[in-house]
Amino acid sequence: MKMIDKVMEVLQKQGLLPQREEFGIIFKYQMLNFLYLFEENDENYFSMYMPYIFEVDDENIDDVLKAINIVNNEMKVLKLVVNDDNVWCCFEEKLTENTDLEEIVSYAVVSLFQAKINFFKRLKEV
Repeated sequence: MKMIDKVMEVLQKQGLLPQREEFGIIFKYQMLNFLYLFEENDENYFSMYMPYIFEVDDENIDDVLKAINIVNNEMKVLKLVVNDDNVWCCFEEKLTENTDLEEIVSYAVVSLFQAKINFFKRLKEV
């Protein structure tokens, strides 16, 4: 079974109502958009994102980068990046053969959600 099919199955099992697209899977958690991107050339690469959480412009870029840096230093496995003038929360990991995918998916979803909360908290502080 391909990784995308396994992830789809886990998300359905967790009641998250995923939708399969050409590029991967989209779903919502706590009314927020999430994205699983499928890597055809690397079945063991797991990448899940919470895209477009905050728009970046010339006026806020310094504060955004400061907040991103703080969150990136505080959290494990996650990283926040500026992509297409927007902040994205990213969870990327190389999985082993014995990885518990249900555990990874649950951890990724909750961690991405927490990263968003932390980003907005830190953005208010900078």
